[in-house]
Amino acid sequence: MNDIGINVGYRILKYYLWQQFFFRSQVKVEKAKPSYYKVATALKEFEEEKPIHQQKHLYDCTFTIFDLETTGFFPEVGDEIISIGAVKVARGEIQEKDTFYKVIDPLQTVSMKTKKFTGLKRKDFKNGVTLPVGIKHFLEFSMGTILVAHPASFDINFLQRRLKKWELPPFQPEYIDSFSLANALLERDDSYLDAMVKEFAIEKRTRHHALNDAIMTAEIFERLLKICYEQEVHTIQALHEFVDAE
Repeated sequence: MNDIGINVGYRILKYYLWQQFFFRSQVKVEKAKPSYYKVATALKEFEEEKPIHQQKHLYDCTFTIFDLETTGFFPEVGDEIISIGAVKVARGEIQEKDTFYKVIDPLQTVSMKTKKFTGLKRKDFKNGVTLPVGIKHFLEFSMGTILVAHPASFDINFLQRRLKKWELPPFQPEYIDSFSLANALLERDDSYLDAMVKEFAIEKRTRHHALNDAIMTAEIFERLLKICYEQEVHTIQALHEFVDAE
């Protein structure tokens, strides 16, 4: 077993032997606060207000391009969200003044490695908000839009699993995976964020900052929408069918 395998194995063992019980006790405390009730209500409202976009033209839709920074890749064994960044795209263009950014103060201590990786410091977490507060604000920001992430297979899945750990209502947003869309449109399988920044000559911002990554993803998505139009992919339904066919 390599070092990565040993590290993952240790973390899984640590979670099931101790951390899960500590986490549950912390969540129990948070559930008694008004913020927990508010985010539970916001999640239900988000689901109820979810519009049907399938037949809408891509340029008539508003998208919330977002990014999560997390303590790791495994939400099932304790990794947490530590920041959320987002920006809107409407009428095919980035809305530069319509942005969102929150640092989340996690229930468990953030490692030095993660702090160095994301650039977040102890004072940032101290001034941050709890997950229920951060998610509530994010839901309010993105209400009525289609979520976009690069790749959504990570960000959407991570959000869903962490909310489930918090015993909150299900989160089933309408979303687009811009990584899969780029692969389909450009006929490649390696359309990672850094590769797309280079491909489209986008100004590179400091990576692993949630808002910076969201803005770069939005600039990529803006280019992808233009390619969709050129390839006569005009609606949300047509976009999903195009991706699924590749």
